[in-house]
Amino acid sequence: TYCFVFYFKMAARQILSQRNVFAGTLTRFSFASTTLNSETTCSVYVPRAAAKDNIPALYWLSGLTCNDMNFVEKAGAFQAAAQHRMALVIPDTSPRGENVPNVSDRYDLGQGAGFYVDATEAPWSEHFNMRSFITQELPDVLADEQFKISKELRSISGHSMGGHGALSIALEDKGETWASVSAFSPIVAPTQVQWGKDAFETYLGSVEAGKAYDATELVLANGPCPELGTILIDQGMDDEFLNTQLKTNLFADACKQVGQQKQINMRPGYDHSYYFISTFIHEHVAHAAKAIRQRKRKSKSPFISTSISLPETTGEIIQCKGMVAHKPKEPLVCETINVAPPKAGEVRVKVVANALCHTDVYTWEGSDPEGLFPCILGHEAGAIVESVGEGVTSVKPGDHVVPAYTPQCNQPECIFCNSPKTNLCPSIRSTQGQGVMPDGTSRISLQDGTAINHFMGCSTMAEYAVLAEISCAKISKEAPLDKMSLFGCGLSTGLGAAWRTCKVSVGSSVAVFGLGAVGLSVIQAAKMSGARRIFAIDVNPDKFAAAVASGATDCIDSLSLEEGETIVSRLVKETTWGVDYTFDCTGSTKVMRDALEAAHRGWGESCVIGVAASGQEISTRPFQLVTGRVWKGTAFGGWKSRSEVPILVDRYLDGDFEIDQYVTHEFYGVENTNLAFDALHSGNCLRAVVIY
Repeated sequence: TYCFVFYFKMAARQILSQRNVFAGTLTRFSFASTTLNSETTCSVYVPRAAAKDNIPALYWLSGLTCNDMNFVEKAGAFQAAAQHRMALVIPDTSPRGENVPNVSDRYDLGQGAGFYVDATEAPWSEHFNMRSFITQELPDVLADEQFKISKELRSISGHSMGGHGALSIALEDKGETWASVSAFSPIVAPTQVQWGKDAFETYLGSVEAGKAYDATELVLANGPCPELGTILIDQGMDDEFLNTQLKTNLFADACKQVGQQKQINMRPGYDHSYYFISTFIHEHVAHAAKAIRQRKRKSKSPFISTSISLPETTGEIIQCKGMVAHKPKEPLVCETINVAPPKAGEVRVKVVANALCHTDVYTWEGSDPEGLFPCILGHEAGAIVESVGEGVTSVKPGDHVVPAYTPQCNQPECIFCNSPKTNLCPSIRSTQGQGVMPDGTSRISLQDGTAINHFMGCSTMAEYAVLAEISCAKISKEAPLDKMSLFGCGLSTGLGAAWRTCKVSVGSSVAVFGLGAVGLSVIQAAKMSGARRIFAIDVNPDKFAAAVASGATDCIDSLSLEEGETIVSRLVKETTWGVDYTFDCTGSTKVMRDALEAAHRGWGESCVIGVAASGQEISTRPFQLVTGRVWKGTAFGGWKSRSEVPILVDRYLDGDFEIDQYVTHEFYGVENTNLAFDALHSGNCLRAVVIY
């Protein structure tokens, strides 16, 4: 969607145009390059949901005869970049201008054919220094206050001549400053094909000098390059240049010789054009985003060091800070509480961070019929095991865990744990609902000895907590515990609703009602599952940018429908027969009904995620079910906590998906938990994490 075009001058940079596209801004600008000794043009796309600074980016290098606009107008990469919250940097392919040398009768030399080298021969050496421009000057230009593009978190890709440039730049660098490299139809061995030979003889004086820019030669000399991970190449098998100018097999053989990881997709029926690129560009964006996320995590040590020394408190009562909820709707009070040692089958943990969930607020407001006071709320947390009770074998002091309000006993006689159909282990459900540990007593008390009720088997709004062993999901120590708190409830619930409970299928349509953290994680999971169309529905349009960045294709403000239109009729109109999968993330029984009735006739599935207020009931006409719709619900996304939360954490560490965007507010010190409540009520908070 193009919103406005304008022209102005800012310092030495001339902004040629700015356009809104896929929840982001595409800026085209020119500036006087000191490396190229000429004016040059570049396009930069930045998603609105990207980081506030140090924005990760994918650099794209185009092919012969192209400029930046070929990729901008034909590749269709913006939605994928928005989904991954990653900028796109698209420079020109050469210096240009009246004073820049050119070969008027050649498309493969001169302007539009810079070959991403630093020329050494006259008259080219004054201007044709694209290698230094891409690797040095341009990153410096883009790191300024306007774009804030990271110089560390970046990947590179390209097509044809640009594929040669991307591969050779990354392999020359050995992955030190580039997280990954990919290419479409690259010239992989330019010293062995005519395009490359002519370019190197012209710009460098000899083909031999071109070996320093030859990807096949570089991988043999520098490979393997583990920092680059897997090199991704897509090559069309109907490409007219495959056997004469590209020769993909030469690079494949070189990678095999040195053990360089590679994924070369030979695509039947595809040629050398942007039709080919636009078909698979989303895979290259995802490849770059995953590598950048992995590099970002490697560059940051976990929030809590794996070598942390816990105080020697085994077997003793620990006095610590805890946020006590004495009565509904009254501010929590930071008090010194007693946390008793764990008994048999129990684990005491040091809570590192706690994320505030709407379920905590639901109980604090007095809406939960099982809500007991006084209590310590909190159930989304990251923690470290301090000590264990008798018989505990699955965790030990020092282990990192995510407390789980949905336990997993794994006992042979538990038909729930042994069934793949559910995660609803009932082994401690009765005592958990009564605010006590499995033996019927509490481990938390005030200084005067008054017992404090446990909450959801967790009570993590305190510096220490006691959990049942079967409520401890042991996770990798590489994972930052402040972020891992999200896996304790909301994030896991949303991901699991789409992946596990409903199993959203490729090419399907999805509608998500309510765009909080749970709703956005449903959208994220649906997009990753290959959903073709994803409707994001909310009464607050300010949430739509985050929804689009998560993967939504359509955003609907349910308060701004046309006269006589309902959200059900709108969705049915948009899809003819309804939506394949619908998800309620609001807790409103009316919305639950709307979600069901908007589901596809014959096979639509509607999943209830939101928790309704006490005493509320759902209703619909039986005809809605008779005509093939399925109404279901999910708790914790259907995940078995102890066995499957660690897998989710590992997937996060592997870069399969991003979660940092859900943490919109951070506070420090358990005593500031009330500030998290204020943030959640502000309307612009997804998750507020309190770091102890």
